[in-house]
Amino acid sequence: MKPVFLLCHGFGFTWEYWRNLAPLLSGDVVYFGENFAKDRRCIGVGHSVGFQKLNNSDIKFDYLIGLQGFTNFCGVEEETKKIRERNIDRMIEMYEINAAKSLQAFHNMCGYEGPMPENVVAADLTADLRSMKRKYECRHDCPILIIGSDDDEIVPLSILDDNFGDMPNVSREKINNVSHLLGFKKAEKTAEKIFLYLQRKL
Repeated sequence: MKPVFLLCHGFGFTWEYWRNLAPLLSGDVVYFGENFAKDRRCIGVGHSVGFQKLNNSDIKFDYLIGLQGFTNFCGVEEETKKIRERNIDRMIEMYEINAAKSLQAFHNMCGYEGPMPENVVAADLTADLRSMKRKYECRHDCPILIIGSDDDEIVPLSILDDNFGDMPNVSREKINNVSHLLGFKKAEKTAEKIFLYLQRKL
């Protein structure tokens, strides 16, 4: 039986984020938010805050994979936490003033060349940002793979260390020079790391 991959994109993106990676996954692909039975076993793959959403769900995962994913975006180190919380507050203000313009600027900063969402809803974006100020515990004890990038300024490796460094069920990998667009910019390398990890676990 083919595995089921449940994909959840990150802040400000749509399913288009997965257009390069999804065809490389040797299984059925479902997108978070679609009709999906919570008791159906699957492999969750979340980008950025998408990993947080998968983590906070009641879905039963065989494996969880985070592409620059986190459960505590701001971290626990006090100075870092204050800086990242202030940045989120500034972003919320910007999105409340002009969500479409702010989202385009975010896409440009990431180097994303995919399409903008058809409808940019400020309330949805600011809800995601507010959720990123909260600390969540990892709710799943399944095997977890977290892949980061050395030049990601949004979710730096230090935040991944902070979130997952001492968790025995978490493995860590790194791909260089990809900014905040792991699954989009380097889909083949990302897919390779995912399948090497799954082969070791099977």
